[in-house]
Amino acid sequence: MEKRYVLGVDIGGTNIRMGIVSDDGALSCFERQGCQALLSENAIPSLIGALQDYLKRSDPDGRVICAAIGIPGQVSKDHSYVYSIPKVQGLQNTDLGNRISEALGMPVYVGHDVDFLLFHDMQKMNLDPERNRTILGIYLGTGFGNSLYLNGRFHSGRHGVAGELGHIPLYRVEDVCNCGAVGCVETRCCGQALEELVKREFPDCFIAEIFAKHGDDPRIIQFVKDCAIPIATEVTLLDPDYVMMGGGVIMMRNFPIQLLEAEVRLRARHPLPSEDLQFVYATDSQTSGVVGGCMVALDWMDQRDKTR
Repeated sequence: MEKRYVLGVDIGGTNIRMGIVSDDGALSCFERQGCQALLSENAIPSLIGALQDYLKRSDPDGRVICAAIGIPGQVSKDHSYVYSIPKVQGLQNTDLGNRISEALGMPVYVGHDVDFLLFHDMQKMNLDPERNRTILGIYLGTGFGNSLYLNGRFHSGRHGVAGELGHIPLYRVEDVCNCGAVGCVETRCCGQALEELVKREFPDCFIAEIFAKHGDDPRIIQFVKDCAIPIATEVTLLDPDYVMMGGGVIMMRNFPIQLLEAEVRLRARHPLPSEDLQFVYATDSQTSGVVGGCMVALDWMDQRDKTR
């Protein structure tokens, strides 16, 4: 069977990562570019131009059959319209998938970036060979990323925006979140909240060294304990086969992963699922979102073809 190739695009708050991935997971022509142009009102034309230029250089034979675009925001159930993407305002409230599909002349799948990360690591670790497992993705980075893979499929909900664990409300927390809601988990439990804590309480410490230098401080221990609360909540609700843990905060030097695991077990429902939780750890790679997105897009195309 002839190989199929997908254009993978991972849009972050600082960079756009691009690559071409074959259906056996092999990555080629990986590039990283700044995404300053996506902050303006000309964001979509700028992105289309960058993708067209990339394909001219990297796929002159026209082998690519579709594109996968991962964003740190909310996407419609049909994987086209971007409802919210706070880090890249120029793409907010836009029909991103259909616009790019028309320009490139190929199907385009727009998805939540943490779904792409989770799918990459699931495939790499062969966690769901029978497509029937329930796996939670917890990616503690700038925000509190969450992916829900339930009984062999990603769960998106009625509008496509399920899995916003960072935006469930915390009891007696009145801080206003960047999303506009009050008391969200991300006001206390994410990289941005940690950075604010470090600036306020440890002004002489670089954030990258906070766990190495102050990991035994009660304020840092409390931050980790607070992060366990939403994770334990989701574990209790969904009784997963695996909990995938990753993200920049968890990957920081001397992050107390054993404390976080212990706190999740302590707060999850006893005796089960608490006493039989399976934690696995994500790959720390700049290319995971690109490769994972391409794998998700191929799966999407296969499922779409079956229903026609």
